Amino acid sequence: MNSADIREGFLRFFEGHDHLRLPSAPLLSPDRTLLFTAAGMVPLKQYYLGEVAPPSPRMTSDQKCIRTNDIERVGRTARHHTFFEMLGNFSIGDYFKDDAIAMALEFSTKVLGLPADRIWVTIYKEDLQTADIWQKVGIPRERIVPMGADDNFWTMGPVGPCGPCSELYIDRGVRHPGDEKQQMGDDGDRFLEYWNLVFTQFDRQPDGSLKPLARKNIDTGLGLERMTSIIEDTDTDFETDGFQPIIQTVADLSHQEYGRDPRVTARMKTIADHVRACTFLMAENLLPSNEKQGYVLRRLLRRSQALGRMIGIEGAFMGKVADTVIDLMKGPFPELLAEGERIKRDMAVEEQRFDHTLRDGLVEFTKAVEVVRQGGSDTLPGKTAFYLHDTMGFPVELTADLLRDAGIKLDREGFDALLNDQRHGGSESSGVEDVSRERTGYIKLRGTVGTSHFVGYESLSAEAVVTGVLKDGEPAGSAQVGDHIGLVLSSTSFYGEKGGQVGDTGIITTPGARFEVTDTKTPVEGLIIHEGVLVEGAIAAGDTARAEVDPERRKAIARAHTATHLLQAALRSIDPTVQQKGSKVMPDEFHFDFSFRGSLGADDRKAMEEKVMGFIMANVPVRTDVMPIEEARRTGALAFFGEKYGETVRVVSADGISKELCGGTHVTATGDIGFLHIRSIRSIGTDTKRIEASVGLGALREFWAYQEGVEQAAGILGCGPVPAEVMRAVQDLTDVVKEHDRRIEGLIAAATDRHVRDLIAQPATIKGQPVVVATFEGLTTEALRSAGDMAEQQLGNGVFIGMVAGGDGFSVVKVFGTAGATFSARAIFKTLTDKYGGKGGGNDRMCQGRIASLPTAEELEALLG
Repeated sequence: MNSADIREGFLRFFEGHDHLRLPSAPLLSPDRTLLFTAAGMVPLKQYYLGEVAPPSPRMTSDQKCIRTNDIERVGRTARHHTFFEMLGNFSIGDYFKDDAIAMALEFSTKVLGLPADRIWVTIYKEDLQTADIWQKVGIPRERIVPMGADDNFWTMGPVGPCGPCSELYIDRGVRHPGDEKQQMGDDGDRFLEYWNLVFTQFDRQPDGSLKPLARKNIDTGLGLERMTSIIEDTDTDFETDGFQPIIQTVADLSHQEYGRDPRVTARMKTIADHVRACTFLMAENLLPSNEKQGYVLRRLLRRSQALGRMIGIEGAFMGKVADTVIDLMKGPFPELLAEGERIKRDMAVEEQRFDHTLRDGLVEFTKAVEVVRQGGSDTLPGKTAFYLHDTMGFPVELTADLLRDAGIKLDREGFDALLNDQRHGGSESSGVEDVSRERTGYIKLRGTVGTSHFVGYESLSAEAVVTGVLKDGEPAGSAQVGDHIGLVLSSTSFYGEKGGQVGDTGIITTPGARFEVTDTKTPVEGLIIHEGVLVEGAIAAGDTARAEVDPERRKAIARAHTATHLLQAALRSIDPTVQQKGSKVMPDEFHFDFSFRGSLGADDRKAMEEKVMGFIMANVPVRTDVMPIEEARRTGALAFFGEKYGETVRVVSADGISKELCGGTHVTATGDIGFLHIRSIRSIGTDTKRIEASVGLGALREFWAYQEGVEQAAGILGCGPVPAEVMRAVQDLTDVVKEHDRRIEGLIAAATDRHVRDLIAQPATIKGQPVVVATFEGLTTEALRSAGDMAEQQLGNGVFIGMVAGGDGFSVVKVFGTAGATFSARAIFKTLTDKYGGKGGGNDRMCQGRIASLPTAEELEALLG
């Protein structure tokens, strides 16, 4: 039995027990409290919270997962991974402890063939019911181990669903010296945990008390890699059939043998793990960047690249490792094969980007380690690590990894302090707990005020009953004129903000009140909150109401939303790999974020505008169909990574142009959009672009503004109010300004020449070398470098230290001639930045950057003496 047999055997076993097999959800989690899907339960959270009805009360899945909280331990331990597969079975209000335990034991013994007398279990110490059930199915009391809440009580967050859990362990017997003395709970691998059963039976209240849930749930997780190691009887997960082909590829590339050298072996394991994780992440069109998920991907890629150099791999290599990953995993995950060429191409681009930084960084790192050793210390100073990180671009994680191999500690506290200073106080709290608490609060609010039936696709008005009046987010019963409140209605035509589209505005009236809606929110599925101010009368829960959306604003939003679909179609005609990364749809304007490698210039902008205008003028009908999500995917409808979709979805189609899963509001024909103008295209991250555009009346108003600007410019320049004449007049004026600038630069150069010659005539002498220290007024950075060259020409031997007065303190340090035997430009620059503040870089002959202040010649002699 290998990993494929275990995976398929698990899913078939639970299908045989009436579970619905679910496909793996994406690794890029749509849950805004998470970066990645880290457990099998994560994609099902909406079912556990009661937000959406599950497709079946019994479900099973093989979920792709990413965890990076122990990244530094990967490769150094037997079982830590970044990417892993989590097999799970789930019950939403169906079976509970008895059946979950019975099925877990049956699968373990009957399908996997584990000896029942070697299975141990842990329970939460206060959950005696679970102990009785295990005993009833045949596990004796002496193999049932009670544990504390840290180990055996699961929580989703500070408040909300939670409950005890029970873990299954296998006693692998005496395999290594000392195993005979090992007990359950000790460190070591004799007793290996392989399955966790979570019994969600409580709702933790804000005061910490546990309230029993009316509907109890089951959530279990069995790690495929660990179970494969147990079945194949390997010491670590890395010797299993799921890893060995990948590791062998790494070994072949390095021309070294796996298992011979412990340090080389650990690095091979890490590379195999990281490239496997990166391959799966990049299959979801994630690109390396400096923020969020993209930052994690970049860190994994660069860590792999550095470790590859350290075991002798030269040049780009990760694409070759990815080839093995794809070949090994393409069966259960066919998306890898479909995206394989793009994945390898994107990996090669990132390797090329980092190669120069890596080589220079390793040289500087080696020097820094030698300084530490020569000084008799065992710790690399925080400021050295910060220099490598900030100036050389060498990630501190790599520094920490390499120091561990060298047997040297890192002053991480000192590094973090410098990093926090640079960031003006350090990083902010992620707010995950606040978001979780807020979400749980809205779910409870929905249970109190009920859901709203949305009729806004069909009508812009609705007759309804007020089911909730909210003040500061809490039910208030009633409100008076002037109150800023939220209203919840039994039925509404107002679209609540979600999916990038802003919420509707309009008016809600009752027999005795008039409420002005300034925004509409959908904080959780089914709960639509109309925010605004009560401008007339009083309103209370139970009042009849009429909701009327502002029709012109809704039409303007619909124009912008459909335009984003047409724009994406135009972009994908240029590059089929383009994927939407986000959007904000507003009345007659929008932002559209998308993945794109390369540049987009003015000609590209015009081509896209022309393409979209062609779609608009074709006046193609825009149709909306409701269908099961699997049927929608079969039709080729585009889905947006990071968006949640239910079992039934809306598919918005412009015939022959685009087809997307979308819950927003749209025009009935492309011609309704009228006109599109792309305002700007800019980068907002590595390989991520943002287009800002206007449509309809918004685009017309922008055209008027441009026309007015041309007319005003023509008046100032004294030419005709047409672009060609304005451009000609601007060019003439530019030529005049350039000539004036040239003359000014000549005067500055002459003055600088005189200033440098005066300084050279009377240089300071430090350690027998002539030294020029000066601040220059009005120089450009290039002119300051030229001043240094002039000093070198005139003196032949010596040191030049110059700064541009004002601005950010741009400075140049040059060491030339025989002075190089006494001084280093790099050392002088570092001394000055340590003393006065600043940063920069260079070599022993020349450094440049920012220095907050310069010393006098006397002060410099004291610093360098």
